[in-house]
Amino acid sequence: MKSHYKDIVKGNESAIEHYLKTFNYEEKVMYGAYGYPDYANNSVPIETIASGYYCVDSIYHNDSRLIYLMNCMIDYLYTAHRPDFTVDNRESDYCAPPILVSIYLSRAYRIMEKYAQTKEQIALKDKLREYLELPAKGISNGGTITPNHRWMGSSSALLLYSIVKNKGLTDFAYGYLKEGVDIDEFGEYTERSPMYNRECDNAFIIIAEETKDNYYLECVRRNLELMLYYIEPDFTMFTQNSNRKDKQEGDVSASFYPDGFYHAYMYMSYLLKNPVFARMADDIFRNIKSRVDRGPSILWPFLLNPELMSYEPVLGDRPITFNIFHKDIVRRKNDDFSVTLLTRSPNFLFIQKGNLRCFVRICASFFAVAQFVPADIKKIDDETYYMTMTGEGRYRGPLPDKPETSKWKDMDHSKRPIINQVQLTYHVKITLHDSKVELDIRTEGMDQVPYKVEFCFSAPCSVKNQNNEYEGQAGKHMTFKEADIDIQKDNNTLRITNTHNSHIYHDIMRGSVQKSMNSFTIYYTGFTHIDKHIEILEVGKS
Repeated sequence: MKSHYKDIVKGNESAIEHYLKTFNYEEKVMYGAYGYPDYANNSVPIETIASGYYCVDSIYHNDSRLIYLMNCMIDYLYTAHRPDFTVDNRESDYCAPPILVSIYLSRAYRIMEKYAQTKEQIALKDKLREYLELPAKGISNGGTITPNHRWMGSSSALLLYSIVKNKGLTDFAYGYLKEGVDIDEFGEYTERSPMYNRECDNAFIIIAEETKDNYYLECVRRNLELMLYYIEPDFTMFTQNSNRKDKQEGDVSASFYPDGFYHAYMYMSYLLKNPVFARMADDIFRNIKSRVDRGPSILWPFLLNPELMSYEPVLGDRPITFNIFHKDIVRRKNDDFSVTLLTRSPNFLFIQKGNLRCFVRICASFFAVAQFVPADIKKIDDETYYMTMTGEGRYRGPLPDKPETSKWKDMDHSKRPIINQVQLTYHVKITLHDSKVELDIRTEGMDQVPYKVEFCFSAPCSVKNQNNEYEGQAGKHMTFKEADIDIQKDNNTLRITNTHNSHIYHDIMRGSVQKSMNSFTIYYTGFTHIDKHIEILEVGKS
């Protein structure tokens, strides 16, 4: 986008400056964040460096130091392959096909192929072209681990095939593509992780370009439309619905910005003439610039598609107020107040006001099986939803006949009679308003069971109850017996009502999930049967 281009050049320059400072000139290799050289550390930067080197608007245009760095990195890459041409990602994965980085190398080659003119530039281009035969063999000999790797691998293989023409690459790619895309009717991929949805989207853009099949662009469009509804009031992304938990998605204090979606929204807005996608790309750009005073470092699209330098789209309006429900998630947002309901998680209710986040849990000390984790959500109307769960406890009597063995694990325990089978059922009704959530909790079945309602807030925050003020620090907790509680972070305040506290068996309650050490927790406690109405609302609104 024309208005973004100069700041994106600055972002690329910042990345190159970092590489120039961190490159180990004595060993002629790039070290990573963990203190050792790795395949990824010496392949991914080549795309960024080549982009800056060939960009006439960059301070690094035709800088001979960059030619030196790229030559050294390619030399290292030759040493990083195993005998079967696979590579190691020493952070976690070994004997892996180099699918996660070959995309960067292929793009770097295409940039060199398009712009190389001098003898030195052409020599580097030819050197990279010769090297690409190795990752081509590594991909042909490899496989994948996760669902999204299939698409990253397929896109990498197809892009690389356009350069080296190794048939093993197309066999690899089409072997996975014939399985069909794992996208549901709502536009969500299997892993349901925004962090990996962006990888799928970027991969399918490549796949569509290489196969000339626009079906894959349709998958990208559908997912990008869904992701518009995962933006929180502080422009972070809601990630708690993810099937993956390897990027701290379960941490209420962790912030995930949609930076990695910039290319997909920008490029798809160009291809589809979509003003909403253009707005989202512009919002991502402006959010990055507000945080780091430059644009994203993703310069390669402007070199490979120079028409993007003059692309200035009409900007539409992305949704900032919405109420959606699909499968096992409800997302409702009104300006800077958002609410999310989830199944399959003890964190079943999320509320966010600005940058103040809260998630809610319920548990009872009932046979260590009464952490409330709803299996589904029933929609009553556009504002009201219902969840339930039943925990069951039972005792077993002696075996009716003498067992053949006295070893406990070898006995047939199915023959034991069931005695005193008891249940505890939660009924949870949640009513959503523009600036308030009403939470109605009721139990039936076993009485006199200690329970807790757990409110976990992003820390640090300030807490006010009956004119007394407290500091809400990470890993700490408090209980209150009366009056409402106001929790504030910066200029954002949430209030929770109907305070009650009948015991202090809360943070170590048997059968409950571990207390969040990254948030500040407030406990409401009591004994079943429960019949409580609690409101969580913006202060000054109702």
